[in-house]
Amino acid sequence: MTQETFIRYKNFRWLWITAAALVVLSVAYLINSPVGGRNGGTALGYAYGALATIGIIWLMAYGLRKRAYHSSLGTVEGWLAAHVWIGIGLLLVVPLHSGFSFGCNVHTAAYVFMVVTILTGIWGTANYATLSGKIMAHRGGAKDAVLVEQIADVGTHAESLCAGKSDAYLAIFNSFSVPLKPTLMSLLLARHAYDIDQHAVSEMLSKVPESERADAMRLIGLLDQRLDMVRTLVEQARIKALLKVWLYVHVPVAFALCVALAIHIFSVFFFW
Repeated sequence: MTQETFIRYKNFRWLWITAAALVVLSVAYLINSPVGGRNGGTALGYAYGALATIGIIWLMAYGLRKRAYHSSLGTVEGWLAAHVWIGIGLLLVVPLHSGFSFGCNVHTAAYVFMVVTILTGIWGTANYATLSGKIMAHRGGAKDAVLVEQIADVGTHAESLCAGKSDAYLAIFNSFSVPLKPTLMSLLLARHAYDIDQHAVSEMLSKVPESERADAMRLIGLLDQRLDMVRTLVEQARIKALLKVWLYVHVPVAFALCVALAIHIFSVFFFW
């Protein structure tokens, strides 16, 4: 049985509601033939503009609803489903409002801000739907703090095997005992940033004295185990970053949309 998510909420309830509304609005748009042509200044254009404005305000209200923990106004999952599908629907409602007429002005700027807001929202939603389940999916669901502690323990054990060893032996430890300080590049390339070069290991191992070879093999095993845990920790950090970074675009642009929308409405009623 397929697990229900906010995308599939109540068998895609908000998708079907949005799709049905868009069909009705599109049919009304096509059969309407106002004097002077279709544009935002007709009765239907004003109606669609009002509908789009209400939709944008309602979408902004989602930020308040998800923090209203004791609210009885539907579930947060239901609000999020509506937030996603109605937001996508507005991509068509606004052009219907303007008669698909755009130019270099504040009115078009408001639409551009809306498109960017919706597209970043879709990107964030897609990341959440595909990546959120991967957090805590490794190492038996170990939390970050537990992983850090395990990495430290393994590192301490590896260091204990280095006492009184040759320079060739220590070279192995120094080469593969990477510091636990994830960089931007390691976050972007988490699966490859901490890989061990097997050829380099073989070459370095060949230079280790025979008497230290067994301990060197144990050391390599410990360092490989530590690197595996570091990879897991970095991968979880990368996923968390992807789940948050889009908000630094989505939220500011959403507020820019509200400002541009207010200017659009004011200019329409004041200057026209």
